[in-house]
Amino acid sequence: MAKQTKAHIAQRKTLLAVGEGKADAAFLKYLREIYCSSGKGLKVTVRNANGRGPGNVIGTAIGALRISTYDKKLCLLDTDLVWMSKNTKDAKRKKIQLIGSTPCLEGMLLLVLGKTVPITSNDCKRLLMEITGRDMYNSEDYAANFPYDQLQYARTFIKELDKLLHLFEER
Repeated sequence: MAKQTKAHIAQRKTLLAVGEGKADAAFLKYLREIYCSSGKGLKVTVRNANGRGPGNVIGTAIGALRISTYDKKLCLLDTDLVWMSKNTKDAKRKKIQLIGSTPCLEGMLLLVLGKTVPITSNDCKRLLMEITGRDMYNSEDYAANFPYDQLQYARTFIKELDKLLHLFEER
């Protein structure tokens, strides 16, 4: 009698994505929905660091790595506060990719929309709210203004967005 073998089940690659605040985490969840929803690509875990600067975001990612392992890791950080060398070294040691949005996520999103980016984060947040009519704290808030095709086009001229989207694509 022939020995039966079990079918090989491919292990999905994993990604830990940590956002600085509510809007960042919601945007990362939106990217998970449009890039990884087939169930065949990456398994993405999104965490919200609840603000308090780049050190806290990186610390949140490192804390998550104490509980689980991930194939890819990223922190989406604002650039309006200085990234301390100790934090960037810790991230590098843990192989966490740091992706900065200037001066904040809303600034990068304004670039995607073809708008001029104000200097301060508060002005970016205010302008994006005026344009979208939403606070951008839910992943659904992104669908109307940032569809897949628009993100694909914008990645050709926004280097940080391209780096971010590459991490969400299975390679």
